[in-house]
Amino acid sequence: MTQHVQLLGSYWTLAVGADPMGEQRCLHDFRVRVETAAKAGFTAMGFWHADIAETLKKYSFREMKRILDDNGITQVEVEWLLDWFCADQRRVASDDIRKLLLDAAEGLAARHIKIGDLGNDCADVPAMSEEFGVLCRQAAERGTNVLFEMLPAPFSRAPSLDQVLAICRGSGAKNGGIMLDNLHLQRTGTQPQEIVRKIGRDIPLGVEINDGTLAMPVNLHDSVVNRRLLPGDGEFDIAAFLQALWTQGYDGPVGVEVLNEYIRKWPLETAAREAFVKTRQVVTAAREKWEAERASRTSP
Repeated sequence: MTQHVQLLGSYWTLAVGADPMGEQRCLHDFRVRVETAAKAGFTAMGFWHADIAETLKKYSFREMKRILDDNGITQVEVEWLLDWFCADQRRVASDDIRKLLLDAAEGLAARHIKIGDLGNDCADVPAMSEEFGVLCRQAAERGTNVLFEMLPAPFSRAPSLDQVLAICRGSGAKNGGIMLDNLHLQRTGTQPQEIVRKIGRDIPLGVEINDGTLAMPVNLHDSVVNRRLLPGDGEFDIAAFLQALWTQGYDGPVGVEVLNEYIRKWPLETAAREAFVKTRQVVTAAREKWEAERASRTSP
């Protein structure tokens, strides 16, 4: 029997009405969103810092956790921290978000906090390694991991798997790992085999999938924030990506993160249902093939 793979509805997939370049909070009530995601089939969800701050005006973390538990949401991610490596005025705002995410991670029993270095103009790999270690130690006190999302250039100053691994290992933190998004691996030219070859089982991981075109888009930024596709609707070899992760030993949830200007205008129920159904089809097919190939290699 094919092993069940837990699916996580990432924030931007389910945050109907939110705009990554504008109003970043979801216009739907937290309870409604959780109930809708659960009805669609999700058992894991992600939440964005601005949306968490808005939700706290109505619900406490204890109330949010109860709503998640009542709807069978067993895994939570919270995001997105930037400028955690800065030493200028940007660090002040970043530290406010850091506190919010650490509180959220503890209050919601989050699996991980997702961070990145988008807009980094000041920190190299050694500097990020040091600050990453500090953040990871703070997160460890709250019982959670910190996952650095690997981004392509020019968005990141660590646009390769080797550099992100250097940050994780250089930090000395056991709870510091990597968020692997198949879109970003596609745009950095990172092959699935590199996951198996380079990432040890001691590195915490997170996984996100979406779909798109193999050709490099003319406007990379627009393609990332407005034109991602639901799994199965594009040309990416999602199966090879997932199978490499399972071979490496990953057994956590698979997130679907689709930032798309049209899906943001769908009804919440439609977005949740379509995201779950399409993602489940792609993930299940990939898992069945991987398990069959593994069984054939071990059979006498």
